[in-house]
Amino acid sequence: MFSRRKVLVVEDNELNRSLLCQILDSNYDVLEAENGEEALKKLKQYGEGISLILLDIVMPIMDGYTFLSIMKADPSYSFIPVIVTTQNDGESDEVAALSHGATDFVAKPYKPQIILHRVASIINLRETAAMINQIQYDQLTGLYSKAFFYQRVKEILLRNPDRKYDIICSDVENFKLINDVFGIPAGDRLLRGIADMYKTRVNNIGICGRLNSDRFACLLEHNNIYTNELFSEISTEVNNFLEVRNIVMKWGIYYIEDISVSVEQMCDRALLAAHSIKGQYGKYFAVYDDKLRNELLKDQAITDSMEDALAKEQFLVYLQPKYRIKDENLVGAEALVRWIHPELGFQPPDKFIPLFEKNGFITKLDQYVWDKTCALIKEWDDRGFTPISVSVNVSRADIYNADLADILIKIINKYGLAPSRLHLEITESAYTENPKQIIDTVTHLRELGFIIEMDDFGSGYSSLNMLNEMPIDILKLDMKFIQNETAKPNSQGILQFIIDLARWMHVSVVAEGVETKDQLSRLSEIGCDYVQGYYFARPLPKLEFEKLLSADSRKDAESELDDVCEILTELPVLLIADEDKTYCENIRKALRGSYQIVDTNNSTETFGYLEDHPNTAGLVVSLTLPHDDGFKIINFIQSEKQYWNLPVIASSAANADLESRALDSGADDYIAKPHNMDSLLKRVQRSVRDAAAQRKIRELQETAYKDHLTGLLNRHGLENAVRSLNKKDLPAAVFIFDLDDLNNHNDECGHRAGDQELTQFSMILRACTSEKDLLARIGGDEFVIVATQTSAEGIEKLGHEICTASNNKCIKNEYTWSCSAGAAVMEELDIFSDVLEKADQALLQAKKENRGSCCFWKEG
Repeated sequence: MFSRRKVLVVEDNELNRSLLCQILDSNYDVLEAENGEEALKKLKQYGEGISLILLDIVMPIMDGYTFLSIMKADPSYSFIPVIVTTQNDGESDEVAALSHGATDFVAKPYKPQIILHRVASIINLRETAAMINQIQYDQLTGLYSKAFFYQRVKEILLRNPDRKYDIICSDVENFKLINDVFGIPAGDRLLRGIADMYKTRVNNIGICGRLNSDRFACLLEHNNIYTNELFSEISTEVNNFLEVRNIVMKWGIYYIEDISVSVEQMCDRALLAAHSIKGQYGKYFAVYDDKLRNELLKDQAITDSMEDALAKEQFLVYLQPKYRIKDENLVGAEALVRWIHPELGFQPPDKFIPLFEKNGFITKLDQYVWDKTCALIKEWDDRGFTPISVSVNVSRADIYNADLADILIKIINKYGLAPSRLHLEITESAYTENPKQIIDTVTHLRELGFIIEMDDFGSGYSSLNMLNEMPIDILKLDMKFIQNETAKPNSQGILQFIIDLARWMHVSVVAEGVETKDQLSRLSEIGCDYVQGYYFARPLPKLEFEKLLSADSRKDAESELDDVCEILTELPVLLIADEDKTYCENIRKALRGSYQIVDTNNSTETFGYLEDHPNTAGLVVSLTLPHDDGFKIINFIQSEKQYWNLPVIASSAANADLESRALDSGADDYIAKPHNMDSLLKRVQRSVRDAAAQRKIRELQETAYKDHLTGLLNRHGLENAVRSLNKKDLPAAVFIFDLDDLNNHNDECGHRAGDQELTQFSMILRACTSEKDLLARIGGDEFVIVATQTSAEGIEKLGHEICTASNNKCIKNEYTWSCSAGAAVMEELDIFSDVLEKADQALLQAKKENRGSCCFWKEG
């Protein structure tokens, strides 16, 4: 059952090599090489069968750096992770190793627990990534995934150079609105319906895939006769999926003439054609042509020059003044970007921002604007102007950058500013794309002291419930919304509702695009706080804005926004659980500027602090706390899922037994006292980094390993989870369950009812098992349980308990389906697939002899 990975140890010192082999031998098949040249021979012999390489740098014949350079240049081996072994823990060695392609490094003398911990973590990371990369099909629709669709199209074009093909892509207009109105499950049903339509119509004459969200694509042999009637008929079919008549789909067609164009570009061009007819009633498809090609060439010209433009600072920050309504004082500004192109001249943002958002360059441009804006604020402060805050845009792409908070903190620290001086504008529509992730990210930024503005409020479709959860300080009303609503005689009630809503949320309101005295008066009457727009001033270059700022410096510009700007920066918290107050104080002094230090001196205080501060960045815990409190704290963190992402470093006077016990208990690292504070900082930073990597692994696994209907593991997830079992989990019971009459029930009542039964059965499995057990749905109506540490009596009891609970549930709900099960025992040396096959044979016996019961597999 437990397959052993191969690890290659490359070390010229026989004693060191022997030591590493002894450390690894219990868990891995260890291969040995005395130098880089011999290691290359091992690579050619075992290839991708090698899971990891431990590499010394200083060796005769061929040193480690030369070996790394050769290995990483060969695609056959470049993916194998390498841990470099060094004589010390110096930063220069780490940088050199990583620059040559190493994954990590460890210092000599070797510490067995550290070696095993690093090797296991890196192998797990690599295998998880490999598993993700092997997924070829979109989980929701069953079509090819985007990456695999691109690959298959490329293969077909290369194999058939004499044939002509077309790429057809589709897009659902306002798909986000469909999700909001009908709900996400309905949106998913629509996407599955569209996928089924593609499968039916493309069938054996082409291939199809899901690019993302509501965008699909197919490859067909060339056809000159595409008609509006054909796509209108398909659109009618799509509308029947949800029994509504307001779903609008647009198709774009790209005739493939040059196979050197990337498949991604082909799809982009087809989607560009579809986008060109959005909003045109009765027009369902468009073909990519010269006009669209010229637009693409213009976009390409901008793309080709954007990096050079940034380097030469052709992008300028303009400032849109922000005024307080009650006294019309200047209280802030919004930073806007303009491009002074050497050939095309002044470029407004709508000419390049959408393109930059699409190609990802927007993240670089945003960071450039953030830096220039902070430099301006610092300059104005030094010149004695009235302190103001400035709003900057945070794009959707920025939100998904895991380093966003660090980047922003680094910029404001560079200029010595409080985070509250930089207001972060995030559009309303961004919140609706991935609410949880964006809300979590923005909450963290707000906790650091940044002021959050929801931009373009009124242009999106936020529900009131979502609005209540959004971490915001300021609402910015959409410019077109203001212009349209203030012109209506009965619009005051709508605007008043928004202002009242803002008051209820304890946020301020900024109205954009105010152009007339009447609009200003209306906004003043209903209690709006701030305005910006041409009525006061257009967006201004730096020198012109400074004239306004200079004049306003003579006025009293204290305001609610200024009060908000008093929020102080808070560094991430490092918790020190230690009995030595002097030691804690030394850490506080040494790590000032990197972490905020909080100290406790027993387990009770530590548990209380963690409960109140779940976002603590890291924990350093003394193993010599009275009453064994150090190990109580480590065990508590391991037992509470909410703290699994908290990195823990154990400390004590040098003691091999305590070190081994701490690492076995789940500590991420160990440091012996006394120690250099730089070493502690490095270990904390490494542990925090590793914890973030593990968190990303878990997020990937949740996506790749979960069945989307029931939330249980899928087949991939089950196989991966079984590999993580160890001796203490055995013996285990392996059950396979089958819902006997589900297919008949699907035919009689529909698949929606069948899905409900599958979901209910998954709930029964959860109710009858413990958290340590593995639950999976491996087929349409087939489920598997791996119940760890289960006796023979427990196996029989659990199987009958689940079958009885399932049968009682279907009787209560007047269903006709029943549940049958087969079970087998898995011991230490058993292979999981063999045990699962035995359980499947027992299931067949149960279905033949006594449907609705559990049968236990017996030899013979």
